[in-house]
This record gives sequence, C-alpha cells and structure tokens, in this order.
Amino acid sequence: MSVLFCHKKSRKYLWSCIEGVWYTFSVKIYIDADGAPWRDLVIEQGRRHGIVVVIVADYSHDFPPEEGVERIVVDGGADSADYAIINRVHAGDLVITQDVGLASLILPQGAAVISPRGYEFTEGSMEGRLARRWLHGRIRRGGGRISGPPPLSEDDRERFIMLLDKKIEASMRRGDEAS
Repeated sequence: MSVLFCHKKSRKYLWSCIEGVWYTFSVKIYIDADGAPWRDLVIEQGRRHGIVVVIVADYSHDFPPEEGVERIVVDGGADSADYAIINRVHAGDLVITQDVGLASLILPQGAAVISPRGYEFTEGSMEGRLARRWLHGRIRRGGGRISGPPPLSEDDRERFIMLLDKKIEASMRRGDEAS
C-alpha cells in the first residue's frame, strides 16, 4: 500500500481519501503457474496497463526475470503455490488459475478469478464446480477413469483475452471513480 496526500491526485487505483490522505492499492494479476498457457499474453497486457504480474510457482518451474513481473518461488509441496497466492491476494486483484479449489478460496477475499479457457469463476458457479470436482475425484479413487479437458483451442484463447481485457478495464475504472 502506498500513501499520497490528497492534493497530489494520482489517478492510478485510488480507493479512498481519509483525513486528507489518499490510500492507493495497486491491483496485481496473479498467475498460478501450474496452469499458465497464456502467460506471455498476460504479461503483455499487464505491461500495457502498468499492472504488476505475479507468477507463483514451485521450484520445478523456471521463468526468466522480466520487467513488470514478480516471481514467487515456493516449495514443491502439494498446493504450496495455491497457499502462497491465497496469502498474498487482496480485494480487486485478478487471479488466473484452472484450479477450482483455489478459486473457491480466492473469491471470498474479493479478488476476481478467471480460467485460462476464458471463463470467470463466480460465487454462483462454485457449488456445481466443486461438486463435480469431488465426484470426479471419488470416481478416480475408486479405480474409474475420467477424461480430462480437451486441448486449449483458439476460441479459448480469444475468450480468455476478451475476459482479461474486461477485468483489467473494470479494475482501472474502479481506480478512476475513486479519484
């Protein structure tokens, strides 16, 4: 969090002016590196809008340092990258993941969550998604087989780009309205 005096009206993500001081919160985009097929597109969009992109991965992933990109490397334990995101995300941030469990824990914190297929996770959609996840896990544990999702398509990419742009623009509008 950065603090500016109200007379120095920075128009970037202003949220409130309390007793003569503007409190600004920089929106960040978090990428769960376990499912980051469009990582370069997200970084490009983040740079274009001046938003920091945070890539969270375990030590088995190797991402080169890039301007405007913060890298967080965690232990290789189960869900350690997920917990790192949960502990860092704030209201207004954007998280990109295909993990339904992670999305269900992020939404109550006020962050937006989108999938690499270009679908938004919402409070209303989580119950069905979590039930399906539980059922598929139960079938797999019982020795059954569940087919995975189809390969990502060009339609998925286009849908993702459109939703990403929409979410970034919405966060910027919120910042402008507060100024």
